[in-house]
Amino acid sequence: MTTHTERPLLGFFGILGFAVFNLVLLASLLELASWMIWSAHHRGPYPFEDQAASPVYAGDPRASEYRHEESLRFRLHRPYVPYRVWGVTEWHGKYMNADAGDMGILRRTINPSDNECQHQAKSIIWVFGGSTVYGQFVPDWATLPSYLSRILNTAAGGGCVIVHNLGVEWYVTNQELILLMEQLKKGHRPDVVIFYDGVNDAGAALEAPDPANFHFTLAVIKGRIEGSPSARLDFLRESYTGRLTGELLKHFRQARVSPSFATDARAKAAAVLDNYEANMQLAGALSKTYNFRLVRFWQPTLVYGHKPLVPFEQQIVRRDESRDSPYASWFQITSAVYEEAESRAAKGSDFVFLGGVFDSTKEPVYIDEAHLGPLGNELAAQAVAKYITGHPAH
Repeated sequence: MTTHTERPLLGFFGILGFAVFNLVLLASLLELASWMIWSAHHRGPYPFEDQAASPVYAGDPRASEYRHEESLRFRLHRPYVPYRVWGVTEWHGKYMNADAGDMGILRRTINPSDNECQHQAKSIIWVFGGSTVYGQFVPDWATLPSYLSRILNTAAGGGCVIVHNLGVEWYVTNQELILLMEQLKKGHRPDVVIFYDGVNDAGAALEAPDPANFHFTLAVIKGRIEGSPSARLDFLRESYTGRLTGELLKHFRQARVSPSFATDARAKAAAVLDNYEANMQLAGALSKTYNFRLVRFWQPTLVYGHKPLVPFEQQIVRRDESRDSPYASWFQITSAVYEEAESRAAKGSDFVFLGGVFDSTKEPVYIDEAHLGPLGNELAAQAVAKYITGHPAH
């Protein structure tokens, strides 16, 4: 028999249960609706709007297959790696492959076969960098390392050159230096080590007050390790409702660039180059100890230089440089970093500035602000190969 005191409690819990049920139902419906909107917005096989619009694959009947495969690969989670935080995900597709081997998981480079090289002395080249070296959005044959191998192996008297692609998406030179040390400690020995960087290190200036102690996703990982309240709500940001809300905020948010931002950008640009040169100085010390040649290149970007822009490239630059764009801060920081890099390279800093490598290229080469299509990677590889062969090691 229910007492008078139990009846209010039963009524309270009934109302609470009904409210919770309705909240769960409402959240589920909201997530379902967000998923439908998100799926409709990204209904194509390629979720990257800018990259899909790029004309670098115009006339290539396989372009849609490249995009579909990259879309599938891009959805994979990156594996955790000690000290470097993440590494390359193993992937095997029709056009894009990352293979596990003695050196770990590396993006596949198209090199001469063992039969072609068995009677020739091999020269081993390692190429370090971010996603532009890894070859985001391009098949195996069109990465910068694959073109570099092809160019060096077809050059007169080039011998047999084997190129290894040690590019990892989102890496800055801090992580690349650790990866170099790890490979050397494992007993692997290169003849030439190439660093091809710029865009990611420039991005560090926007994301962190101290580029010397930064990697991308630092705030998220730091929050999770420290157990911050915001980190405990990461699952909300990963939901379709959270993603859609973020996209809407990004679309309607006005860029807020303070009057002092230009001064701050110059100071951060100097810090980026100080950190870069310090990393390269350490790599140089390793080159002397382990007897390999070190060559450093500062990569091109769409938002710096004097390339004759095609309409797609013009559209990207206009969007990024607009004061009302959410990309405005990134554009200003990157421009400041590249200006500093060009200045230091001209004054004798020991790296090659490639910011103007496309200044006479009328064809489309950019997939977005940094990633290159096949032609762009081929031209960049030609510049790298020309410097290596034209400036023999001392």
